[in-house]
Amino acid sequence: MKARGLAWLVVGMVTSACGGDDAPADGSGPGTSEGTAPTTTPETASGEGTADGTDDTADATADDTSSENVRPNWHEDIAPLVAEHCSTCHTTGGIGPYPMEDYEQTRPLAPIMALQAQARIMPPWHAVETDECQPPAAFKHDARITEEQIQLLQDWSALGAPEGDPALAAPIPPPPSLDLANPTTTIGMGSSVEIEAQGSTLDFFHCLSFDPGHTQEVYLDGMQVIPGNAAIAHHVVIYVDLDGTSASWPGGISTNCGGGAGVSNVQMVGAWTPGNLPTETPEGVGIRLPVGARIVFNYHYHAAVTGPQTDDSSALALRWSTTPPTYIADFQLIGAPGFGSSTTSPFLIPAGATGHEEIIEYAVPNIGNVDVRVFSILNHMHKVGVDMKTSVLRGGQDLCLVQTPNWDFNWQRGYEYDVPIDQAFQVQSGDVVRVRCTYDNTLDNPAVVEALEEVGLDEPQNVTLGEATLDEMCVAGVGVAVRVGL
Repeated sequence: MKARGLAWLVVGMVTSACGGDDAPADGSGPGTSEGTAPTTTPETASGEGTADGTDDTADATADDTSSENVRPNWHEDIAPLVAEHCSTCHTTGGIGPYPMEDYEQTRPLAPIMALQAQARIMPPWHAVETDECQPPAAFKHDARITEEQIQLLQDWSALGAPEGDPALAAPIPPPPSLDLANPTTTIGMGSSVEIEAQGSTLDFFHCLSFDPGHTQEVYLDGMQVIPGNAAIAHHVVIYVDLDGTSASWPGGISTNCGGGAGVSNVQMVGAWTPGNLPTETPEGVGIRLPVGARIVFNYHYHAAVTGPQTDDSSALALRWSTTPPTYIADFQLIGAPGFGSSTTSPFLIPAGATGHEEIIEYAVPNIGNVDVRVFSILNHMHKVGVDMKTSVLRGGQDLCLVQTPNWDFNWQRGYEYDVPIDQAFQVQSGDVVRVRCTYDNTLDNPAVVEALEEVGLDEPQNVTLGEATLDEMCVAGVGVAVRVGL
């Protein structure tokens, strides 16, 4: 996979702080996601209104109640909600398109906040329960907000987004920490990378090699990507270079390495996007790091519109133990193209097709009495995709691991099960992993329109497997833990 393939896979333990951490879910799904920016802008969210996104009625309402303690209001009700569920991304220089750091910044956004919360667009979370999918356990860091919180945002917007009395302000919860607790080591870059737009080319993939400096085999249970230049940091895919081959790169950097690791004998172990929490394995699970192995970033840089930029300070924090864990982590890719699976027909999504399905199955080999558990799961498609379901067929049953029925290419992440590893879903000999991808290759799919515009087209095209903008994939990334000594 290249830019639009493997480099987008967030396999394993990646969790996003955007939208909050461990928010209770009400059981309903989040709907479609906004992608990199809302589909409605503050200027148009309230229909006919002022440039700040509020209409005259809302302004009048706010003015009429400015001297009263109207509820809900910013200081007592909305500010704590925003701090917990929005501020990590929606901050100055953050991935969110509009800062929400104070009342003046947030008030014009009240209508769109209410609309997107009601539509389950924000906070972004796509692994939801459906009639055909009840996952085997709840997921960690569920970012969904409750119905009561959604109603609070709607009521606040309807009142004209009153500020309230600062003297009555509720305590503001701290945002989730993005720092890895108790790192064993933190490693910096060997040299610098220069990023500048080249005509219409804005995206660059460079590989960075880090030497952990370990002198004996260790087992990783925590990783944190520390971006050096937020203006050009798009995402990072993390690999273990098992042979340490990348040590030969001048300055520890291989430029234009595509979507892979730049070396052959690697294991993908995680990924990072802006706003992510640190990568951590479940208790009792570790990633094996042999002596001489290195860590490789496939770093996706996106050129800044302000001009040339330099990254010379990106870093990696690692936490490890020398004590072998009970389970060793592994990561498997299942699906098309060619990731250990089979399909009986050519992969083709015809132009104009809607509700088109591609189904790929993988038969688990005989694993005997080896204890293998699934601790994380990721669905991956490109922009024609609209729904994806990964399940296990066993004894006539369809055991759903995850479904993302409102797929959005711009919000991909891995989902971790919130159970102890010895209670996680157990893989059995004879299981069949079934990956079903549903596509809408029409102009009714906004992502298709976007993809066509990127390549100067205005009509849907036949879509086959591949890495390019108008190619597709259907891949599940499965984080598994294998018990040692059984």
